[in-house]
Amino acid sequence: MSSCSCATGAAAWGRQPDSSELLHLIRASVASIRMDAADGAAIERRLSSLLRHALATGSPFDIALVLGSAAELMLFPEQEVLEQCTAAVQQADQQALRGLVWAVRHRSMRGGKGVRRFAVDPQ
Repeated sequence: MSSCSCATGAAAWGRQPDSSELLHLIRASVASIRMDAADGAAIERRLSSLLRHALATGSPFDIALVLGSAAELMLFPEQEVLEQCTAAVQQADQQALRGLVWAVRHRSMRGGKGVRRFAVDPQ
């Protein structure tokens, strides 16, 4: 869960992240994911694990961070999971997080049928 540790720290301070802070955290998360995973399949497994954990904890910040990281890697969760993530983040009163999820959804739709999707496996 190393790529989510920055997010948990910011959320613990009780402040709302701004877009530049989110971008910094997303880039750090992507770098961590790439170091942890050697190939495309391993990256998908890592994203699946991170998103499963974020959904289990119910942290809008962690959910948005994982979605942003996945989008930077041009990977998106299956549509059903993306809807679940959107609902969880919409409940948060944090405009930057909601904007990030909107951007991820938009990028996913623009990718069309050829967009790469990953499953969130239960464990």
